Amino acid sequence: MNTTFEKLKAEGQVFVRLRRCAMGCLFELALAGHDEDYLTAAGAEALDLLEPLERQLSVFIPDSEICYINGCAWREPVRVEARLYKLLKLSAHLSEETDGAFDITSGPLVRLWGFAGGGRQSHIPSDKDIQDALKCVGFRYVQFDDEWCTVQFLREGMEFNLGGIGKGYAIDEIASFLMERGVTSGLIHAGTSTVYALGCPPGEEGWKIGIRSGSDSKEIVTTITLKNQALSTSGGYEQYIELDGLRYSHIIDPRTGFPAEGLLSASAITSSATLGDALSTAFFVLGVEGTRDYCKRHSDVSAVLAQKDGSCLQITHSS
Repeated sequence: MNTTFEKLKAEGQVFVRLRRCAMGCLFELALAGHDEDYLTAAGAEALDLLEPLERQLSVFIPDSEICYINGCAWREPVRVEARLYKLLKLSAHLSEETDGAFDITSGPLVRLWGFAGGGRQSHIPSDKDIQDALKCVGFRYVQFDDEWCTVQFLREGMEFNLGGIGKGYAIDEIASFLMERGVTSGLIHAGTSTVYALGCPPGEEGWKIGIRSGSDSKEIVTTITLKNQALSTSGGYEQYIELDGLRYSHIIDPRTGFPAEGLLSASAITSSATLGDALSTAFFVLGVEGTRDYCKRHSDVSAVLAQKDGSCLQITHSS
């Protein structure tokens, strides 16, 4: 990336970097253009979107809209802000498309394994506890009303957790804002997991992004060129707990109730960061064959899977 920005300088362009902590990670913008002051102002204004988004989406903020839904939707239908309603409906659609590998209703499982705040688990949950939590997981227990934009849980104890899609959604909101302000070139990323490439550098086909096998490894397993695309990576190295000498990923398989395993990381290359964030989580759960099946059915989605034997598998619509 540094080489790219050196080329920008050589062609008389400028770039600015802006950072903001939100949603438990560092959001960063690297914007390219001709007017440094304008880029800085537009970028700062875009990052101002993060605070209200976090207050709406976070399960760690007691008075967030998601927490209100979680606390009330099992009693009666809850009216939901229009854009959040669309995000919840998209999440339901993606759950169906991935055979339940991505499911924001897995909040009870996330909490059971100690990944929802309030302290980590000191022991592996019992089979009974997992089965009890699974009774409150699944969109078949969620009722949507498109006319009134309401959501109702059909079982007490259900809760949404947007940890697998919220950062991508925030990145897309930032990208849309910047495009409306006339910014046409740059990178937007949240932590090390999701990046959106806005346009491309002058004279280049796109932004070159390296994919590592895991957070402990500096080795780049492959490089992807992105233009108006997103790349999102999920892996068991991001968050985990160690119980009885074994490491358990924070990515829970909503179908079994147990942490997913089998891959080091899964990356999704998509048209939007929202979709990529969700699908990288789903691909980590689905593994090689499930990911290959999904990509065969979606020509605009591809994947890179880092396997535990050190190999890297690239999957496209035709592979």
